[in-house]
Amino acid sequence: MQTNINNKDIEAILNSLIEGTILVKNGFIENVNDALIQILEYKSKDELIGNLATGVLIPSTTEKFLEFNKHIFQEVNLVSNYGDLIPAILKINDIKIQEQDYKIVTIIDLREFREKDTLLFKQSRLAAMGEMISMIAHQWRQPLSAMSSILAKLKIRTLKSKNEEILNFNKEFDNINNYIQYMSKTIDDFRNFFKDDKQKEYLDINDVIDITITMIKPILDSKGIKINVNKKEELNKIFTFKNELIQIILNILNNSIDAFEENNIKNGKIDINLSYCENYLRIVITDNAGGIPENIISKVFEPYFTTKHEKNGTGLGLYMCKVILEKHFSGTINAKNIEKGSSFSIDIRI
Repeated sequence: MQTNINNKDIEAILNSLIEGTILVKNGFIENVNDALIQILEYKSKDELIGNLATGVLIPSTTEKFLEFNKHIFQEVNLVSNYGDLIPAILKINDIKIQEQDYKIVTIIDLREFREKDTLLFKQSRLAAMGEMISMIAHQWRQPLSAMSSILAKLKIRTLKSKNEEILNFNKEFDNINNYIQYMSKTIDDFRNFFKDDKQKEYLDINDVIDITITMIKPILDSKGIKINVNKKEELNKIFTFKNELIQIILNILNNSIDAFEENNIKNGKIDINLSYCENYLRIVITDNAGGIPENIISKVFEPYFTTKHEKNGTGLGLYMCKVILEKHFSGTINAKNIEKGSSFSIDIRI
């Protein structure tokens, strides 16, 4: 006995599937489910029904197959409503409905998996950079220590001399020694930053900002960018992740530095203000780098969105700031334009 299936039954079956699904007859789209509409960013299925299936599914230039959950799927590109190509894998099965031959195409959107792969790759690169910094630190430590010792000996000799010109060298010796100590401290800062310890600790937010600024101070000085921190001595220590907080502040400062250069801004200035707002610590970072174009300011925290193609920008910096804040700090980050520049507001739950 054959059971008749009507259009409502077909739609109910299609919409019960979590994968994007297309019902195809003689090469034309007969029906699609809501999951596919969402993937392709259409408003309704009526915009797709009746069209050739090949208008949505574009095979890769070379036939590719991927293993997913121990099954083999063909890799294709989907064409979204806005003309974007979406990487996907599909499987095609032949079925009969009321003695009619159809093909049912199930589709898995690969974008989320690709994003995860990219983030994992980025994390592995950071781990490799951390190892490299540790090796550099090990190689630099002894020469820096030797240089500091030699300078101390020379300074002692000049102090015994009554030659005025030699005595003037003392100031230069002090400057050189300060640079050596700065290099040594910077090595420690970078090495600690790349450690993947993920341990919470009680932190003075003023110290965290000082460390972050120290890491990029040579860049700020070389570009003539002034940075002002409105420190709050009365701020309590917070129990949180040190390196993640440094990464967030560092990303925003680096974006400001890039904006100064791209917009050819002279006399660049960055202000960092700290305050408490209810049960949140608020860090507001502002600059006079020209601001963010209004047509993209709502997208700056999206993954892979970047305006730095010429500099090989990944579009992950601000996205990672948002992810870290939401995941590890129960916090938020917002951006807005102000007069002559932009303002990033970071709220960290305490």
